[in-house]
Amino acid sequence: MVKDNGCAELVRVLRETLQLTLPEVGYEDLNNVGGDGRAAVRHDRTAQVLLQAARGDGDGTLFDHPMLRLRVGGHEAFLEPDLVAFRIDGRFHIVEIKSFPILDGQADPTQVRAATTQACAYIIALRDLLARAGIDGQAVSDTVVLVAPKDFTNRPTAAFVDARKQVAALSRQLSRIERIGDLVDLVPEGLTFDLDLDEEQRPRRPAGELTASLDRVLVTYRPDCLNHCEMAFYCRSRARAEASLDVLGPMVREQFGGIDTTTMVMGLAHGELQPSEAQSEMADALRHAARLRAELEGLGGAA
Repeated sequence: MVKDNGCAELVRVLRETLQLTLPEVGYEDLNNVGGDGRAAVRHDRTAQVLLQAARGDGDGTLFDHPMLRLRVGGHEAFLEPDLVAFRIDGRFHIVEIKSFPILDGQADPTQVRAATTQACAYIIALRDLLARAGIDGQAVSDTVVLVAPKDFTNRPTAAFVDARKQVAALSRQLSRIERIGDLVDLVPEGLTFDLDLDEEQRPRRPAGELTASLDRVLVTYRPDCLNHCEMAFYCRSRARAEASLDVLGPMVREQFGGIDTTTMVMGLAHGELQPSEAQSEMADALRHAARLRAELEGLGGAA
């Protein structure tokens, strides 16, 4: 709805909600190029029109579904943002269009964080595209425009999100990420996730055998994985079986620095485990919390 009729509704939101002056709007649909939807062709066209706009040679303001590339682990990955990049006052901005509501000017922090992280990848990719042509990365703003339903209606509203810290953090992570080939070398010998498809593309490999292969790989779960990864439920079940603190989220995980499992937390709280020197202060706090809980439950202070 926001992008119908050449993004007419989006333009209204940008003008009215964000008080942006958009006297003339040029719309470029990059979903395909003359009917050709191949990623490489769309990327070439995206690069052409964005570079023209950056140099002041084009009249494009709104760019629908640009195809970008991001280097991850030594390999180029295509990004197909379900967004619009718009250019105003000489800078490109990333627009994230989401279905979660903005209620009384506030949105769910977890969903906003996930949307911002997603937008950061597009910012980095767009800056890289411009940098290859000798254009300063500052031509891409690190302020994201979040467009979402207003309150409980289907009428869109918008807000600015400062993504500077997230862009810096993601840039550092991408610079440190291991090459995909190096990661593959860590996979146990003979391990495969091949589904053994038949002629009709139906998997013949037993589910139990595939699960056994997955169980041989290290998993790292965080609650926000549920927002973007299809393997999240599997990894969560593994983390729960291993009593990992990761299932409780990064904030809880950071509070228990040096303690890895819920089993260890409970053991320290009940005095069943001897803490190390580094864990002694945390162990004291856990035992105190256990005593308070016991008192509140009417158990006479028994830990």
